[in-house]
Amino acid sequence: MNGIKLSSIILSISSLLSCQSKSQLNFITADKSLLWEVTGNGLGKPAFIYGTMHLLCESDAALSDNLKQVIAAADEIYFEIDMDDMGQLLSGFTLGKMKNDTTINQLLSDDEYHRVDDFFAKNGLGIQLKMFNHMQPMLVSALVYQAILPCQESDGIEMNIMKYAKQFKKEIKGLETTAFQVSIIDQIPYHQQAQELLNSIDSISSTKEENKKMTQIYKEQDIDKLLDYSLKSDGGTTAEVQDIMINQRNKNWAEQFSGITKDKTILIAVGAGHLGGKDGLINILKEKGYTLRPVQN
Repeated sequence: MNGIKLSSIILSISSLLSCQSKSQLNFITADKSLLWEVTGNGLGKPAFIYGTMHLLCESDAALSDNLKQVIAAADEIYFEIDMDDMGQLLSGFTLGKMKNDTTINQLLSDDEYHRVDDFFAKNGLGIQLKMFNHMQPMLVSALVYQAILPCQESDGIEMNIMKYAKQFKKEIKGLETTAFQVSIIDQIPYHQQAQELLNSIDSISSTKEENKKMTQIYKEQDIDKLLDYSLKSDGGTTAEVQDIMINQRNKNWAEQFSGITKDKTILIAVGAGHLGGKDGLINILKEKGYTLRPVQN
């Protein structure tokens, strides 16, 4: 989750690619892809959906040629939040604080808090846990996953998409606001969030293996397998949390789709865990009458 880490080359290229993108892209028959074309059901121009992973080693975060072509052709690019709006990004530090002056050390015993604090101290984050003591534990968990990446240089697919899009002066937008995302996390009890943070640290070896396995599945581009594995890792995600964090958001994004795609070619880039499964964005759009085809990525 968590969350957080465009001068034109030739302006005429964008319109040219927009007209020709359908014929130039390489489509595949198997459903194992992170990049999908959406057509039909009244769409004047094709739209595209891409599954991202928020934390990756730099070597795993390269953009494919087809994805670059889609970015160049798009009129607008949508992420989960507007990543080009620094105000949105920075507001997360204020909005992410727990209510009623609740702190992480209040949610854990002294020994449990010490184990979390010790992890931060030993993993070279350069950040004292006390600086984030008022933050919702699920947001703090993102720092744990940053620390266990098996590389010095990390990146996210979203940042690379945005860097490439800047070359073409693409409009960046968000499907949600930071305030909305924080309100979603706020529905998960703080004690539950704190225990999940502690568990990820207490079982750091298995957490590393799970993250390694998830990255491998992501690179295989098997969106159904990725969703299934992510829900089962860390002891399993409850149906309630899955509905809050994934299913309801997928439905909200699908409801926005017809409005934001009107007479425009857009690229929607969201976490790959939102694409697969019967309640995933791909299947929801199919049920709404759109035609979705996997693109070689």
